[in-house]
Amino acid sequence: MHPGRAMGVVARVGACVGAGGLLLLSFFAFATPAAAQTALLDPVAPQVTMARGEAVALVVAERIIQSGDTVATDVSGRAVITYPDGSTATLEESSELTIEFIRTTAGDYAVRMQQTLGRVWYAVTRTVGSAGRYEVRSAAMASVIRAGSGSVVSVAPGGETTVITLDGTVETSAGGASVTVASGESTTVAATGATPLPPKPAAVPTPPASTAPHVSTGPTATPTPTASPSPSTRTERPMTATFQPATATATATAAPTLVALHTATATPRPTEATSPPTRAPTPKPTVTLPVPTPGPTIAVPTPGPTITVRPLPTSAPTPQPTARPTATPTLKDVFGPRKDDSGAPVLPPQGTLKR
Repeated sequence: MHPGRAMGVVARVGACVGAGGLLLLSFFAFATPAAAQTALLDPVAPQVTMARGEAVALVVAERIIQSGDTVATDVSGRAVITYPDGSTATLEESSELTIEFIRTTAGDYAVRMQQTLGRVWYAVTRTVGSAGRYEVRSAAMASVIRAGSGSVVSVAPGGETTVITLDGTVETSAGGASVTVASGESTTVAATGATPLPPKPAAVPTPPASTAPHVSTGPTATPTPTASPSPSTRTERPMTATFQPATATATATAAPTLVALHTATATPRPTEATSPPTRAPTPKPTVTLPVPTPGPTIAVPTPGPTITVRPLPTSAPTPQPTARPTATPTLKDVFGPRKDDSGAPVLPPQGTLKR
């Protein structure tokens, strides 16, 4: 299916679910006392039937049910019953449940159901007050599910009934005896007239797909989302709190119409078979180039500061003054020339020497 077309289908389904939720909210908000004693039946998987008196109808869309109605599923059907306070009962395949009565007192609901076959998951909201009460009966026992509790009840074809508590506590009575089954425990009543066995630890069965019950903290107006085989051909029926009793003539003429509606709706369209196969593109080979491995990094030492050696100052020699030679006066030797003079001594003339 084309992505745009698929998104359009999802948008239309979301709009239908939103409109249904608003309609359900307005119904519960402005319901009359008679309408408040009803519940919402949602067929999760076909086939689901509803019986009222002698009339049996095939349920293909959400509808209102009331006291006295019996809901049944076949080997592939599943259904969810939602009460006005948000409590739910989820029927698995090959199950049958009758709503004996739905009563309201000062805003609290008292509901009693008769489970004759199969497995049903019960979840009671915490808003149930002291006047509220949810009771499940079978041919062998009666169980009271307290506020904020959840349980799963299985009834075998022979009447043997097993109660497993998922949350809170469940009071189970049979044969004049009563036991309190806590969370994670179970009890079994073998047959009509027998007393319940002492509670013991039990393995919780696997919840049905997309319908695992949970304990609600308050009233909810939105039912569990439905998994219709063909959302585009689903026919929305207006919700009504009254059910017209079927006469013998009406029953004979209405049955073929209901079966034809189911045949047209329950058969899923082979959208996947008619759509042409999409060729996946052939992946092209990717050439991966080798990444060169970087060599070792040689660390270059950082040059340190250059030390400049300054020469020490050289002391210049102080020039010594040169002594000037002193002129020696020349003395005349009265006795003639000096002895150090070279040459022969000169004698004074005779007659000049004094005696």
